[in-house]
Amino acid sequence: MSGSPIVELLTALDRLDVSAAIALCAPDCRFAMADGCHAQGRDAVQQLMTSFLATLRSVTHEVTSEWHQGDDWIAEMVASYELQDWTRIEGRLRVFIVRVGPDGIREVRVYGANERPLGDRSTEYVPVRLGGRLILPL
Repeated sequence: MSGSPIVELLTALDRLDVSAAIALCAPDCRFAMADGCHAQGRDAVQQLMTSFLATLRSVTHEVTSEWHQGDDWIAEMVASYELQDWTRIEGRLRVFIVRVGPDGIREVRVYGANERPLGDRSTEYVPVRLGGRLILPL
């Protein structure tokens, strides 16, 4: 990776290009989304990304701040989404923490300001809705 691994990953995701995003990842990469969905290993991460991006017509991430120390990168951003049904969800705050190694991105953790309530004890994934609108985890 020549520049920021976060920017490179977001560029691929914003193009809805799972192949380009996965190409940045190490074979044993781990990915955790803000809603608690997670995957380990390139194949599982690819399935997670494919499933997430299939719900979208478009996505954009605007990095507002980024810094790193060694192999650890952190970025704050604003994410906007357009769903397959043309619903627009804009201005969602996200933080990405990315760890890189010699073989690519080893770990991605996404945090958002729109997680499920702490009192929600459901173990089955159910999309989070706020005011009838889907809250997306990446």
